[in-house]
Amino acid sequence: MITAPGNHLQEHFGRYTTQLYLAMTAVLVGILFGMLAVGTLTAGDKLSLLAYIRHFLDVEAARPTYRHVFKPALAENLKTIGLLYLLGVSVAGMPLVLLLVFFRGFVLGFAAAFLVSSMHWQGAGVGLATMGLANAFILPAIILASAVALGFSWDLISPRMRKDGAPLGKSFAFFTGLVIVMALVTFVGTALECFAGPFLLHVFSVWGI
Repeated sequence: MITAPGNHLQEHFGRYTTQLYLAMTAVLVGILFGMLAVGTLTAGDKLSLLAYIRHFLDVEAARPTYRHVFKPALAENLKTIGLLYLLGVSVAGMPLVLLLVFFRGFVLGFAAAFLVSSMHWQGAGVGLATMGLANAFILPAIILASAVALGFSWDLISPRMRKDGAPLGKSFAFFTGLVIVMALVTFVGTALECFAGPFLLHVFSVWGI
């Protein structure tokens, strides 16, 4: 009785191991390309982007925005989770799932690499405050949702590949439930991004960031 729920979850997640590796690979490749893309910026582009970041940091250090950015940030992150859900129930959306997680990794890799290369250890601190905390929740949520989206799409076009013979309805219920849970995880990550992040930047400002 106690182990039944765990076995049930393990059964579903075990069926999507390959898709999980695909999603993780897409994110990692996106991060790598994002880091490499920093090298393609011209000196003028770097100066302009750095000036914008400095202005943003000055504003956040003086008076953190908090709730003013929470709603739009949450809406944007939930749109990503919702889009993964829609792509998962659409067979044609399978390539777009990988493209979406690749782009997420690209943005993360570009931002982290630019901050570190332009601001060195200060940039690393800013990155941890603004992206590290949030993506410790949001990125795994996106990876898991995208993996199950890929797996469910594959179940739709090739049900005979499911050796365990699990009904499609159970797979759909598992997919839907997981997306709801990942949306809640995304909510936590967004809250950290919009409340803890600016607060940490305000604290770090005394260090000269």
